[in-house]
Amino acid sequence: MHIVCVHRALFPERIGGTYSYIHELYRRLAARGHDVDVIASTREGRAGPPREYEGMRLHLYAYRRVHPILSTLQHLRNTSRIFSAIASERPVDVLSIHESQLGYGLARSRAGRAVCQIPTFHAPVFLEFRFNTAWEIEQEKSAVRRAALRATEPPLEHWQRRFETGVLEAADGIVILSEYTRSHLENHFPSVDPGKARIIPSGVDTERFRPAEDRPAVREALGIASDAIHLVTTRKLAPRMGLENLVRAMPAVLRAAAERELKLGLAICGSGDLRSVLEDLIRELDVAESVRLAGRVSDDDLVRNYQAADLFVLPTVAMEGFGISTVEALSTNIPVIGTPAGATPEILASIDARLLTDDTSVESLARGIIAWLGWRDEDAGTTRYRDEVLANYTWESVTDRVEAYYRERVEEFGRGSGARTGETERT
Repeated sequence: MHIVCVHRALFPERIGGTYSYIHELYRRLAARGHDVDVIASTREGRAGPPREYEGMRLHLYAYRRVHPILSTLQHLRNTSRIFSAIASERPVDVLSIHESQLGYGLARSRAGRAVCQIPTFHAPVFLEFRFNTAWEIEQEKSAVRRAALRATEPPLEHWQRRFETGVLEAADGIVILSEYTRSHLENHFPSVDPGKARIIPSGVDTERFRPAEDRPAVREALGIASDAIHLVTTRKLAPRMGLENLVRAMPAVLRAAAERELKLGLAICGSGDLRSVLEDLIRELDVAESVRLAGRVSDDDLVRNYQAADLFVLPTVAMEGFGISTVEALSTNIPVIGTPAGATPEILASIDARLLTDDTSVESLARGIIAWLGWRDEDAGTTRYRDEVLANYTWESVTDRVEAYYRERVEEFGRGSGARTGETERT
């Protein structure tokens, strides 16, 4: 198959769950002999002729962030131009749009409608925009700026929702990563037939994310005391990630650990707009000796941080469309305490109900971590967390399912007999 993928940016220029998902999936499809073209923007000045990368052909266009409307026009113009050039060279079988703001015009165009469209719906962008804007308004000190944000948020949200609706309505099939994401499809996009969606979770590179051969050496290299209980989370420092709640939970967790005569620390890996807020909160709560903002870590150090940890914490408060960091941590055979936000229960509930907190509050997070301190020794000598990943989330099995779904949809599209239907597969 000839597959064209459209997304905002590429890994490793941009990091995060969606970026790593796209990179891993399409390089594996390319390795299986499929022709894969990826259209994406770049801010690193690498725009130019297509270039080969891990079996894929990358088409990067220069992007400069300006006013939202002008930025969107940049994306729409460039993605349509590049897709037309690709399709003129050889027929395209699958158009996979991962970002509606880039792909809306393409999806609704004559060129796009001539191709089997199978977007991946990761999460409603308009809801995340609403959540982030509410946080910005709360943090903004200027009354004028707060008023401007309140005034511009509704039309921009409406615009984003219209783009998402347009891409999903044009689809001949839709890949979604969880039941949680399917619920958003049903609740917020009533004009889209949910029957054409297929649930296929993300995968994890189990060869890369695996227990360390020499865990003490990894901990020593990261400066972690051999007798310390080490907690880690790897998140974009953004409001919906719940990191403020996690930091606020730490005084209670540290007191409980001290009562058990345990040393305990937390490393927060990631970068983002929330950093200064977290720095202030850490100082305010006087937990700087135990809570560390590690910043953005390299790919190798990301793995080492999982391998060195005793527990991964996922404190998300909203919009967890899947949770790639959750399965990465599980793949290194460490437990995950997570909030019941988004798709996290779909991953953790079948392993151990104790891994899920009661809700997303500070108090519930603290209770969940403290409770784990009491039963953590039960995991000694087991591989149950990694076993769950090997059974359900290897990239080999995920790629098999995506490949089969693409073929199914392309064949139906080719028959021209209402290719916008399909059975929903559940995880």
